[in-house]
Amino acid sequence: MVVITIKLMDMLPEPWSILIAIAISSFLPALWFATNVIIVDEEHKTIFDGVWTMGKKLGKPVKYHSIEKIFLNKVKTKQTMYSLSNQSNVVANHEYRAYLKLDNGDKYFLFSHPLEERAEEKVTKIREKLALK
Repeated sequence: MVVITIKLMDMLPEPWSILIAIAISSFLPALWFATNVIIVDEEHKTIFDGVWTMGKKLGKPVKYHSIEKIFLNKVKTKQTMYSLSNQSNVVANHEYRAYLKLDNGDKYFLFSHPLEERAEEKVTKIREKLALK
């Protein structure tokens, strides 16, 4: 556990320190419930890649000309786990990552899934929604 001390808190009377601590802790739910979102607006030809938290969207929409494609990449992932006795265990898996590519070359990460069939289903639904091939 990491304890952060602020010199200002030591200099203030206890009631003010408590109020400042409550004010700072009120922002924690916004961090816990933050979600990355990608919103494609076909009508205005904009794509929004940002963070949605507590009902607010943080980020700016970007104009695009057209969507080139949506594709899947197979990525090999490795995770090393250590035990208290300093033994290590390496777990290697494959993961399928979906990307949306615009005609100007910009790529946006959509999602990842460990099963190829399920990833293909999700990509198919997105292609149908955006009326792509």
